[in-house]
Amino acid sequence: MPCIVLTTDLSPESERAFAPAILLAQKLSLPVVLLAVVEEVPFEPTAGGMAAPVVDWAQIAGEWKRLAEAQAARLSGAVAVRAVVLEAADVPRAIVEFAQREGAAYIAMATHGRRGLRRLLLGSVAEGVLRNSRVPVVVYPPA
Repeated sequence: MPCIVLTTDLSPESERAFAPAILLAQKLSLPVVLLAVVEEVPFEPTAGGMAAPVVDWAQIAGEWKRLAEAQAARLSGAVAVRAVVLEAADVPRAIVEFAQREGAAYIAMATHGRRGLRRLLLGSVAEGVLRNSRVPVVVYPPA
């Protein structure tokens, strides 16, 4: 069934897309899937002879699931909203592939508006989704 995949990284910036995406879903009579992707960052277990902390991805994903479900509960009302949390090393690819599997009508997302060195170092999830998605993408930029 078609839906709107609304992305979140649980930040206030990502919440900018929530109200307009819910309004779009209402107008189109589509359910919303609130998608959060936990980025699995590869790391060395030891660095310079010192032990690095072990990352418990299951615990992190569980916390993201709890927070995403709380966001989805706040959004539910006029449209059905369900939360999904994925773990992936490539966040844009995970979003695009999920939207295709779900048969999404749209992907809705906010941009962080990073520029310069921050963008170079942190990348742009929105740009990666825009470049690779076959599903229409609605992007909400910073004010």
